[in-house]
Amino acid sequence: MARETTAITDLPPWRDRKFLIFASGNFANNLGEAAYKVGLPLYVYELTGSLTTMSLLAALSPAMLLLSPWLGAIVDRWGPRVFVVPGLLLQLVAAVALNLIALTGDIANVPLFCLAALVQLGGEMYRAGWITGVPGMFPRNAAQSRAVLSSLFVTSNIAGPLVVAAGVGLVGYLGLLWFNAATFIAPIIVWLLGVHPPERKQHSAIDRPSLNRPSLGRDIIDGWHIIRAEKRVMYVQLTALPLHFASGIGVLAFMIWYLRDHWGMSASGVSTAQAVANIGALAGSVYIAARARTRPRTVLALAAAIMTAALFTMAIPSTWSFVACMVAFFTMRSAMTAVSAMIIVKYLPPEVVGRAEGLFNLIGGAPLLLAPLLIPLVQGTFGSTAVLMFLGSAAGLSLLCLARFWPHWSDPDRTSTDTPVSGDVPVK
Repeated sequence: MARETTAITDLPPWRDRKFLIFASGNFANNLGEAAYKVGLPLYVYELTGSLTTMSLLAALSPAMLLLSPWLGAIVDRWGPRVFVVPGLLLQLVAAVALNLIALTGDIANVPLFCLAALVQLGGEMYRAGWITGVPGMFPRNAAQSRAVLSSLFVTSNIAGPLVVAAGVGLVGYLGLLWFNAATFIAPIIVWLLGVHPPERKQHSAIDRPSLNRPSLGRDIIDGWHIIRAEKRVMYVQLTALPLHFASGIGVLAFMIWYLRDHWGMSASGVSTAQAVANIGALAGSVYIAARARTRPRTVLALAAAIMTAALFTMAIPSTWSFVACMVAFFTMRSAMTAVSAMIIVKYLPPEVVGRAEGLFNLIGGAPLLLAPLLIPLVQGTFGSTAVLMFLGSAAGLSLLCLARFWPHWSDPDRTSTDTPVSGDVPVK
């Protein structure tokens, strides 16, 4: 049966001072990471010119998602506070170490991959903490707060590449990497200002003596049973899997390489093109966040159709067409991910959100990890255009999933799927 919601949604998140402080620190952190996601691959391209190295480096991010179920079980058991500051500190230390090695002018692959992996691990810990902490920090409008934070994340992804485009000629790649390290401090300052997830209340079912407490594995299995029972969440997540494969960070690395190598764009031009594409992503995210009622099926159908068409159309020999397709592609990708995030907060109990995020990160992390491993193989064997055809065909599988799930979407024992995702009453 659908979870009842008693939250009051008459106060928009942007009118909450506590939310504004938290969102500011979160945005600063995301801005640094957005610059890092574009700047580091470009830096590696300058050093190696290798798509394989860029793709393997990009694979580190989805590889960390394989740990998400355990991270989610830990935050569900001990609360989100356990990961927020430790994750930020791990990111900061690893980023500073990476930058110090880069100052020598010679980065070997082993320290590069190890330190980049630690940066990603710290980021995954921090995300697990703050995402599961949203309902406790902003109980009056948890779903809309989550959606606004998603929109701010997309905004940072617009500003980050622009920072790279403007900064690469002024401070170079190393300066941009130091900028990323500095932004890890912002959420720590927010924590010191007193804006952080509340301490977990004592619940006998959770805080029982350690000898009688079930294992984390048991917690994960129990959470999975709860998640599987909520068909609306499962259908959305399963339908989105092929789109995750065709739009993950490995695909972003390929697009950066394609513009840089195939079209001969400058680093500033590539960063600007990514920023323009992310403006579309912001539009998609804001549209979902601002709507009082959202139909997940409709959003997924549009996302699958437009993203598939965009990937095939990118093969047209025109840079303008390629960038235009990137805008359409990232617009629908952002709308799809916003719906996926909101529906978890809306339809699942708060005490299982951490495990839900972790399990879906694991499920989605597999295709995200597979893409950067397969893309260099396809490109090396069949060429760059074949990669776009391959990704377009993969994205099209979501249309088959929709055709399979659509007749079974509604459950007579549940309310309609096309009910508000952002609250039980329209958002004011």
